[in-house]
Amino acid sequence: MTLKDDRKQYLKKIESTSYDIVILGGGATGAGTALDATLRGYKVAVLEKQDFSSGTSSRSTKLIHGGVRYLAQFHFKLIYEALSERKRLLSNAPHLVKPLLFVLPTYKWWEKPFYSIGLTIYDLLAGRSVVPGHERISKTVALDYFASLKSKDLKGGIAYYDAQFNDSRLNIAAIRAAKENGADILSRMEVVSFLKENGKITGVVAKDLITKKQIQIKAKVVANTTGVWIDNIRLLDDPNTHKVLSPSQGIHLVFDKKKLPCRSAMIIPKTKDGRVVFVIPWEGKVLLGTTDTAIEKISEEPLPLKNEVDFLLQTGNENLDVNLKKEDIESVFSGLRPLISPTGNKDTKSISREEAILVSDSGLVTMSGGKWSTFRKMAEDLTDKLIEVGKLREKKNCETATFAYPGADGYSQHLPSKLQTLYNISFETAQRLSDAYGGEATAILGKAPKEIKKGSGFYVEEVRHFIKKEFAMSALDILARRWRILFLNLEIAESLVTPVNNLLAKELGWTVAEKQHSLKEVTNLIKSLRATL
Repeated sequence: MTLKDDRKQYLKKIESTSYDIVILGGGATGAGTALDATLRGYKVAVLEKQDFSSGTSSRSTKLIHGGVRYLAQFHFKLIYEALSERKRLLSNAPHLVKPLLFVLPTYKWWEKPFYSIGLTIYDLLAGRSVVPGHERISKTVALDYFASLKSKDLKGGIAYYDAQFNDSRLNIAAIRAAKENGADILSRMEVVSFLKENGKITGVVAKDLITKKQIQIKAKVVANTTGVWIDNIRLLDDPNTHKVLSPSQGIHLVFDKKKLPCRSAMIIPKTKDGRVVFVIPWEGKVLLGTTDTAIEKISEEPLPLKNEVDFLLQTGNENLDVNLKKEDIESVFSGLRPLISPTGNKDTKSISREEAILVSDSGLVTMSGGKWSTFRKMAEDLTDKLIEVGKLREKKNCETATFAYPGADGYSQHLPSKLQTLYNISFETAQRLSDAYGGEATAILGKAPKEIKKGSGFYVEEVRHFIKKEFAMSALDILARRWRILFLNLEIAESLVTPVNNLLAKELGWTVAEKQHSLKEVTNLIKSLRATL
């Protein structure tokens, strides 16, 4: 049976079902809400126009953190909530979310005690945490942790912990868990209008971008969690509504660790434009970011601006003992932040990341703002609001605070070594597999996994798992979001495009045209990214 045949059957099922909740958008908030509402016992459907986490949710700074920079803004409630969520995620998804040591370097005599006061508050807000509190460190220790630090006038620094994660993998884990607990999940579904009775929303009309078929989906309440596209959906509901989004773009540059040697992350507390910039080891590479550029035009595939690339290179070179050049950049990714600013404030770096929930006269419930660190709590708040607006009968209480994500069971810090021995692979590959799949790694790989390209360390069995369990439908889905290689090294990503695309075509029964479309989607994006560097 082909992909289209499967979808036709699934579309018939969805069209004949009456849902409690239909969620538009399958990023962090949509996925989290789908999981929460499904675990509470509600009948849920999720419609995503592209791929899950294809927008902002896969392009974060890869941090689950309280937000050290919010200390200066006195956002203590936001910090407390985020640190509480950090603790939960470290326990519920230990393969995807892990402690990360940071160095905050100090170059003036007063900086160490000054920053220490702030981080003492940070530690107090964290309460009984699973990560250590901060400590003052000497110049020698600071350079041991982060060898690339600018050593001239370095007095030492502060060492503290936050957490880092694989954003799109966590997104996929949440949406997959929602489906396994009863939700109906569909990507490549574009909402074209709303169904209404007496001025109140009773469902949506959606176009399947695969089969080109339009279907009507009935729901007691509809959630708009489409990120930077929330205003488009709100205008679809009410053409006279006012826009509430002040989107901004942030980019990250990716370097090899040989170019930026470090054992920890580093925070640059204040740049020339007043922002915080991070230098973070991630997936064997080092990320430098992020920028904050107010934008007017929203793109499905945002590209870095020349001034953003230049700003990060200059910031890195001013604060590190390295000479970063454009030719050192191995990849780059850009994300758009869906910041709520009803007053029209364009100074995006000053807009709080706290979430907002808006309810239209017709009953459309929109959530935006927030950040990955608090996505579970945001989903809980949104589910509560959906129950209220949809007048749903209350069932179970929220269960996501202790929910173990796929791969959490069976994971331990010793798993990479076990995988290395079992499959006779490099430790780096074993680490990647352990971090991506946790306790499910051996079940996914089987007894004798076959590399998709010899020497690549990426396997055919992974792709089959992505298709069967993780909703992958194109080469870009896999290279950018199931694997993260497009975000890490454009050259390696390019070398894997053809074998990945060929395997997908075989597994999904693609036509020649479908195969070519998937191929061009990736190759054109790689060309566009290279052209910006």
